[in-house]
Amino acid sequence: MASGQPPHLFHSATATRQLILLPFGARELARDDMPVTLLTLPQRGFYERHGKRILDLVLGSILLVALLPLIAAVALAVLVTSGRPVFYASERMGRNRHRFLMWKFRTMVIDADDVFERWKLTHPELASELSTNWRLEDDPRRTPLGRFLRKSSLDELPQFWNVLRGEMSLVGPRPYLARESIAPLLSLDIHAVKPGLTGPFQVRGRKGLGPTARMEIEAGYVSELGLTGDLRYVARTVQPLIKMDGH
Repeated sequence: MASGQPPHLFHSATATRQLILLPFGARELARDDMPVTLLTLPQRGFYERHGKRILDLVLGSILLVALLPLIAAVALAVLVTSGRPVFYASERMGRNRHRFLMWKFRTMVIDADDVFERWKLTHPELASELSTNWRLEDDPRRTPLGRFLRKSSLDELPQFWNVLRGEMSLVGPRPYLARESIAPLLSLDIHAVKPGLTGPFQVRGRKGLGPTARMEIEAGYVSELGLTGDLRYVARTVQPLIKMDGH
């Protein structure tokens, strides 16, 4: 694969609309019995090559310091209501499919896997929902506090650590699990950029969006990547958190 080439966006004219974004340098894609149109995206500019990382380090550090009281309060709440561990790490796919551990506040019970296996015996629709949507709207494994943290996205505050480490960006596509990245429905290679602590999927609302709709939203973000858009997403994400922290 040649380096320094622009990514390509493929739009297939099928009943189910699919968008496919290959990493920088990708030139070929085999799609059986599917008419495909090749669209070339602009070359990566200064912002994507250098500016985005500078923004992550500078603005990420400022936001982390500003939100430290809120982070400490959430950590204490998790500890008091459900004990240790306070944090939870899951393996995600980063830029160029590099795997890393993404940190979150723990929102589920300690024996989450056992609880889910028991629920599947009496609620087989849960397994079907998880397989189709990659998530559960009413997950039986979540603690009462965990439901609030998930709804408010406060469980994702520890990901500032991932941002400062360079594994994530402040803004980007959602971090996909490995099993999601190899699923047939994942026809969009959003791994050309770093996943984000926030982004179009989080800001526009998660409820009711299927995998294909999510990927199309993120395709639009990747194709229009720029400083103005990133600052807008950061502002829309941070504003309610600052209010919650009492500032």
